[in-house]
Amino acid sequence: MDYDVWAEWYDVFYSTAVVEDVEFYVELAQDSGGPVLEIGCGTGRISLRIAAAGIDVVGVDFSTAMLAKARQRAATTKVSGGSFEFVHGDMRTLALDRQFPLVIIPARTLYLALTPDEQLETLRRAAAHLAPGGALAFNLFVPDAELIADVSGEPFSMGETINPETGLQCLLSAVNRPDPIDQTIHSIQTVEELNDAGEVVRTVDLEVDLRYLYPSEIHVMLEQAGLVADHVFGDFNGGPLTEDSGEMVWVVRVG
Repeated sequence: MDYDVWAEWYDVFYSTAVVEDVEFYVELAQDSGGPVLEIGCGTGRISLRIAAAGIDVVGVDFSTAMLAKARQRAATTKVSGGSFEFVHGDMRTLALDRQFPLVIIPARTLYLALTPDEQLETLRRAAAHLAPGGALAFNLFVPDAELIADVSGEPFSMGETINPETGLQCLLSAVNRPDPIDQTIHSIQTVEELNDAGEVVRTVDLEVDLRYLYPSEIHVMLEQAGLVADHVFGDFNGGPLTEDSGEMVWVVRVG
């Protein structure tokens, strides 16, 4: 997966998403007092909001292009007392010589580790960066039976938005190719940019590979990583995790 090609489109796709995750992680950051380590910071969507709330934050990402975008955004973002630092790193091998009262892995980033061993090692590396008594928080989508069973190859709409850089309307769609044996999904997400006449002037296909997990598997991985769950929510507002939940929100600590 080429994360650098996503840098131009990361904020375009997230502009159609709900933003409860930002408020959730900012509130955790404020409660922790900081500093905060964000693993998979992308273009700084959450890190810069944490810094704007007065909390020091270190954002780590594998993509140098994403980090360049984050630094560009940082140059025009007004913060209130918090500092920010963006660092290149791989979540599977991360070894900063620092510990933090809060580590976050938002935006379902754990799923971008494509084997059980890589996912477990990511959790272990996150745990290694926790200060005594610190918390690790992350969110993941709940595997949906219909999504996993859909092998039709039919595209579906992900909404429409405005590209903040070009001002052009963008239509977003995707085709998912699940593999229920390996618990992976290969997704091709498409952007169509339209001019004022509604004509398509640019089409871009972006690939995403992920490996999903079930709640029972996550509990086992946490135990193997020396972690235990404090809270498991079904949304970013603290609701219970049920069979109808679309999201799993985990807050865990060293066991």
